[in-house]
Amino acid sequence: MTETICLHRIHEHNSDVPPVFHDINMTIHINDLLVRLSDLDAENRLNNTTTLVTFDDGWRDVLLIPEDFFSKHETLNPVIFLTDAQIIGDLTPMPLHRLYKWMQENDFDLDELSQLPINREDLKNLRITEQHRLVSHVTGNIQPTCEYLKPTEVAKLRANGWIVGSHGPEHSDLRLLDDGELTRLLSTTYSYIQSGDFKPWIAWPEGRWNNRIAKIARDIGFEQQFGIFEESRRGTDTRVVLRKLW
Repeated sequence: MTETICLHRIHEHNSDVPPVFHDINMTIHINDLLVRLSDLDAENRLNNTTTLVTFDDGWRDVLLIPEDFFSKHETLNPVIFLTDAQIIGDLTPMPLHRLYKWMQENDFDLDELSQLPINREDLKNLRITEQHRLVSHVTGNIQPTCEYLKPTEVAKLRANGWIVGSHGPEHSDLRLLDDGELTRLLSTTYSYIQSGDFKPWIAWPEGRWNNRIAKIARDIGFEQQFGIFEESRRGTDTRVVLRKLW
């Protein structure tokens, strides 16, 4: 039996990541993570189970995990999900990540976000180009320092046994695209996966999917799809694996 968990950011010091990630419980201290994973490995050994330990958004934070950790905890299988841009080496920060970095640099907290002409939840529904336009209206066009994995670092993770899959053609609500547009985008994503010899797996952005887009992805060739258990905006196809947020 295989279970699946989902993580995003990892920090060594609280200031390593923008405060927003702490506020929305999307970061974990490296020591706490290693203890929890070690305990999970011990439990898996007792129960003869395994766990996919997945990380979304391609953050470099995963490099805080010791290189030999997963080889010493063999019931845990690490997976990193990358967007199309990250797979081909375009490390332009995603719009929300740009916004969070700007908030950190300007001492702007999550409670104050309502003062801006931008809504965090609404932003996620838009196409990536429109997200960037609205974020630039608030932050300007300056790009923050890249914190995503470089292709060479991805290659090193793979050499250490990590699985690499897709986090979608772009980080937006892909359910809002029509069949033709989504088929075109996912076909390109699939070609990137094949060219990189990665796993034909896809983790839907924000865990948002429905049965229609799950079928399109399956027809294209994606062998496994992942949502998020805590995300209510999802379909009913039981073949899509629901991950538990950590």
